[in-house]
Amino acid sequence: MAQQFAILGLGYFGLTVAQELRRQGDDVLGVDVNEDRVNALADFLSHAVVGDVTNEKVLEELSLGDYDAVVIDLDDNIEASLICTLLAHEQGAKERWVKAHSDTHYRLLKRLGAEHVVYPEYDTGLRVAESMHYRAMVDFIQLGNRKFIVELQTTERLSQHCKTVGDLELDECDLSLIAIKRGHEVVKDPSDSTDLKEKDHLILMGDLDSMRELGKKL
Repeated sequence: MAQQFAILGLGYFGLTVAQELRRQGDDVLGVDVNEDRVNALADFLSHAVVGDVTNEKVLEELSLGDYDAVVIDLDDNIEASLICTLLAHEQGAKERWVKAHSDTHYRLLKRLGAEHVVYPEYDTGLRVAESMHYRAMVDFIQLGNRKFIVELQTTERLSQHCKTVGDLELDECDLSLIAIKRGHEVVKDPSDSTDLKEKDHLILMGDLDSMRELGKKL
């Protein structure tokens, strides 16, 4: 069943979200104050509107409460982003996803009660740093309280020393192996006797320090 979403501000982030939602078959409204931008992107959206999303009357006409969620991306204009976030809340938006541009902006959006604050530069920076330092790391999801879900790729070095899952000697109190991705195959809840092969992707959940210790072996 198609869902309905409103994208307030058609920057690169907002447009990317809009295009993916449309690809999934959802109904997407795009709103931006720049008429040329709206006209250029109209074909990617279900509905396109030229309007100032910091104007209370404009948001009233959009009936944001009818949408499943609202995405706010107002380029680098922090003041406009904060005003739009506040107004969207007052207009009954059920769920607000807002792009942050700085640490201060992030904290202010949280204070305004934004349900989801996205900080692409910070999140991407973390991923790049972790991947550069721990070469085996493919991806990770932060769960909070220093707990992560991490995808690690095994190497020839590991396969020489660890033939099976049991050889990894994981402390299940700190680190659990959820699955192994092997090409198009996914081995769920592998046992200690499950073989390990070079280029396997290990999906683990647990403490960050334990992840890093394992990463040193790969």
